[in-house]
Amino acid sequence: MLVAAALSILTTITQYENQLQPFILAKTESVALKVRNDIEYALSIGVPFDKLRGVDKFVSDLTEVHPELSLIEVQPGPMPVGADGTAAEPDTFAASLLHGSNAVLAIVSGQTYGATQATAEIMYEGQAVGHVIAHTDPAYVVAQMQSVFFDSVVILMAVTLVAVEIVVVLTGFSITEPLRKVERAIRLRALGDLGLYENSARDTLPKRFIDGLNAMNDALADQVAALRQAGVRMVDHLAERYYLDRRVVPSEATIIDARIPLFVFCVAEELQKSFLPLFVAEYYQPTDFFEKSIMVGLPISCFMFVIAAITPFAGGLVDRFGNRRLFLVGLLPALAGYVGCYLARSADDIVIARSITALGYAIITISAQSYIAAILTKENRAKGMAIFVGVLMAATMCGTAIGGILADWLGYKQVFLVSIGLASLAGVLGFAMLSRDVGAATAAKKPAGAGSAIGTLMRNSRFVLIVLFCAIPAKIILTGFLYLFVPIYLASLEASQSEIGRIMMLYSLIIIPISPVASHFADRLNRNLAIVIGATIMSGIVLMGLYQSATVAAVLAVVAALGVVHAFIKAPLIVAAMEAAEQSPDITRTSALSLLRTSERIGSVAGPVLVAAMLVRLDYQTTAALLGLGISAIGLVMALISIFGSKAEVADA
Repeated sequence: MLVAAALSILTTITQYENQLQPFILAKTESVALKVRNDIEYALSIGVPFDKLRGVDKFVSDLTEVHPELSLIEVQPGPMPVGADGTAAEPDTFAASLLHGSNAVLAIVSGQTYGATQATAEIMYEGQAVGHVIAHTDPAYVVAQMQSVFFDSVVILMAVTLVAVEIVVVLTGFSITEPLRKVERAIRLRALGDLGLYENSARDTLPKRFIDGLNAMNDALADQVAALRQAGVRMVDHLAERYYLDRRVVPSEATIIDARIPLFVFCVAEELQKSFLPLFVAEYYQPTDFFEKSIMVGLPISCFMFVIAAITPFAGGLVDRFGNRRLFLVGLLPALAGYVGCYLARSADDIVIARSITALGYAIITISAQSYIAAILTKENRAKGMAIFVGVLMAATMCGTAIGGILADWLGYKQVFLVSIGLASLAGVLGFAMLSRDVGAATAAKKPAGAGSAIGTLMRNSRFVLIVLFCAIPAKIILTGFLYLFVPIYLASLEASQSEIGRIMMLYSLIIIPISPVASHFADRLNRNLAIVIGATIMSGIVLMGLYQSATVAAVLAVVAALGVVHAFIKAPLIVAAMEAAEQSPDITRTSALSLLRTSERIGSVAGPVLVAAMLVRLDYQTTAALLGLGISAIGLVMALISIFGSKAEVADA
């Protein structure tokens, strides 16, 4: 796969350069001919060549209008021999690959290459009295090649992640899970368990093997039943010892069931992430709800507000109706919101459409998360939540980067058509893959109402502190800084839409490999809360790195560092909150997750509003520094409360 990706990039670079160079050269020749024709016209009306005025300003203005050119020279006398130069194209596939390799090295190192020029002789009365030399700008060529190179890398990375997700699911269904069930059946049998073993539904060799074991266990169970009917009571002890009376096979639902549907839907949702503030600014009308500076962040805040309002009820609906059904129902408002964005004519329309999408997003994510949580055990809870977070981060990376590229190529609105297609595909996959059994067992229970659950957890001081000092600040950074501040700031630094998408993608790209390591580290230490507090403090320190650093490279470095720090918050925060919620025994797992997500949305709603308000009064660097300082201070307060609270608990004990 890596070799194929490398060859694909080399071929793309070579082909693009072969198309770009002739285009730039043709444009350069056109400019040179224009300068020649204008000067020849001046000569034809009687202005001597050495008396021409304003030529320098004329060619300077042309150079500014055409960024492909670095310099236009007008020289007296005939054109020197060999002044016209063009680059030769590779004529074989091997030469093309070698040329592509050299081009990639030049692109990565930032070296300029491929400079060409076009010439035109200035004729008067049959003699060459001067000549024009138009030089192409090699830096412009490299910039265009860099854009194509990084777009190709991003697309290949996204395709690779999609391929990995598909391979994981296919191998899980076809190989990993069947073999794991065989291993479990053999282990149980070795321990003397002769009940029915969990098996797959698909007809495979592992399934037939377990069917054979179950058939032998069935025969033993039938013999025990016959002896019982004959009045032999001794077999009761044997049946209990060897689990011969266990006739109910456990559910075969796994985390893999929800992985692909959730991934595809999240990709659809994340496509707009890198350009939403710019999309709102483009369609802003003077008659919209608020001023433009507020409207650019309003869709994000409204999106998060709707999620915060719906999430508690979504948890109750999942407990009542089951995960699978709610996942499918949630797609309806999500699709309606994407259609609304495509048809939007003003920023108001975008705000309303994004709010409708938020309704579906809340239902879908809480149903998928509850589906995964219902399958997990206490021992692998952090690892399982890391898988959930990893799927979200992989989808965020793919969606953010691909969305930026598509917006650059097709336009903002067309991206929402892609979202409609992907969300529809997620519905088909969810219908086919999600188990009907997961969540059905709790559907008959009467869940605690949202009000009583909130009241119970509000009395849980540990849960409240985690929400106020860790969960909310993390979301303020995510929505206020990454989703609003970064796109607007990069646009002010004249970064292209593709560059904005690539930089925002880096956040998720870093979290994907580090999050499982962080979760394993948290499981080993069994100090999830301490890790979350430390990461909160560090996230604020990272933001202060933008102070007096007005460059794209500085933003890139801060986003990358933020990805590393937040990798130690994602899954450990969920585990720490669930551990705190377990101190309230009348709260179900789904209700605790719903309330955590609801509380997090307070930060998600406040983040864009807070950052937008700060940007009205402050510059970008000061805004980032003050935001980081505040987050670090909040983390330090939480650390002090945690330390002194632990000492008080020890003293009471």
